[in-house]
Amino acid sequence: MSQLAELVGGNRLQHDAVSDYQWVSRSAGNYVELFSDFIQDVGETISLPFVYTEAGSTGNQTGDFIDAPDGVIRLLHTTTTETEACLLSLGGTNAISPTKEPIFEARVKVNLSSDTFFEAASVYEVVVGMCTAGSAVSVSAGAFDGFADNVGFRLGGGAQATNSIFLESDDGTNDNAPHDSGIDFTAGTYHTLKIDMTDISAVLFFVDGVHANNGKTFDMSAIAATDYLEPFILFARTNAGGTERAHSLDVDYVRVISKRTA
Repeated sequence: MSQLAELVGGNRLQHDAVSDYQWVSRSAGNYVELFSDFIQDVGETISLPFVYTEAGSTGNQTGDFIDAPDGVIRLLHTTTTETEACLLSLGGTNAISPTKEPIFEARVKVNLSSDTFFEAASVYEVVVGMCTAGSAVSVSAGAFDGFADNVGFRLGGGAQATNSIFLESDDGTNDNAPHDSGIDFTAGTYHTLKIDMTDISAVLFFVDGVHANNGKTFDMSAIAATDYLEPFILFARTNAGGTERAHSLDVDYVRVISKRTA
């Protein structure tokens, strides 16, 4: 049985590979939790530990809080055909040891200005997950590959010109190419994306509580304990061609929990 995902009232929730949940008593002091609900006013600078950065052609993308309940930050690409990216991360902070059973979760929503999200050689790409701290933002096609050690969900980019949610991981030795989860995202609808690294040799992915590995084993056992990870959410326009769209990505919250290193 895979271990948990959430701390609630000093207890740790535990689930198995098919998202069967039960309560297991745990000491909150043995775990470290990073959580942001992005409850801030429109126009405010994002509060630490998260930072917002841009890459490529700047000035046509934004990251700002929106006037909505529960706290939401919106990553937006304006109507432009330039190559650009916006990123939420810890800015290179050494936050999470990959060997301390980290579990990542984020709730995100893709908003379409018109037409379809994936068009003209997969112009847009969304990546949600964890990567080696200090990795630079990439806006090239297949931007996920620009990160060193990484694990996450991927929409669009490269050859993934469908509405399927793809899964990917790379520990420097085991490079698992994008794997179709068999689950599609729905525009305008929030999806909860979870990565469970309790067993680092068999990382588990969940979409809206549903086990999403789709027959694939994601082995990250070659990653070093000191190759620290940070959560990140990337929204990139990876191709300067295609039709101008003002698509956006809403981020409701990001959470990571792991065992303390000492």
